[in-house]
Amino acid sequence: MSIISQDIISNSGIIINQDKELYSFNLDTILLYNFAKPAQKGKIVDLCSGNGAIGLTLASKTKAEIYLVEIQKELARLSQKSIVDNHLEKQVHLINADLKSIKSCLDHDTIDTIVCNPPYFKVNQRTATKENPVLAKARHEVLLDLADVCYAIKVLLKENSHAFLVYRPERLTELLIEMAKQKLQARRLRFVRTTKEKTANLVLVDAVKTVKEASLQVEPDLVMYDDDHQLSEEANQIINGKQ
Repeated sequence: MSIISQDIISNSGIIINQDKELYSFNLDTILLYNFAKPAQKGKIVDLCSGNGAIGLTLASKTKAEIYLVEIQKELARLSQKSIVDNHLEKQVHLINADLKSIKSCLDHDTIDTIVCNPPYFKVNQRTATKENPVLAKARHEVLLDLADVCYAIKVLLKENSHAFLVYRPERLTELLIEMAKQKLQARRLRFVRTTKEKTANLVLVDAVKTVKEASLQVEPDLVMYDDDHQLSEEANQIINGKQ
């Protein structure tokens, strides 16, 4: 049974249609939306877009054309409904296709910004998701892997343009290696931890496509909760849109 809801990230004003029985956006999505610095014109692509939450919400930050790339039909349908409900048909476009065939949908070296919340887990990790195959494919490398994601970014992105990703720190080394193979260099990293005592459980990555060396800036960690177990001031600003 479907559980349909309409939700908004921060104070963007963009409605996101979700089926919480299938998949719904979470903190990762909100943090990536806040971290990304989208081009103000040209073209933006949201790879592995799911129900389109990040790409659609970026329409509140930019006038650039936005393309949502999602292979799962169930999630693509929700994205299309959100496009229509927000009257964004002229700005946001859905591509219901396999990321590995993206060259047949979008031209090489034409994209000004990419955002991506890729599957985090290998197929043999946390596989107790058979009851929800849509979520399993969104969270696990069932349909694609990290190498596929990095190659698609390289193919689409213009030289010296940026891609923004959210990923797991335990696979950061693997991500950086795969990026380097595709001439993608990390420009900014920011780790996210629940409290200052906990180890980081997310990392935000700003990568640039370049053949030159790129200096790396590691930003101060984002700590979600303070000593009183309340949202930190910055986390509250990000989640509730009070910046």
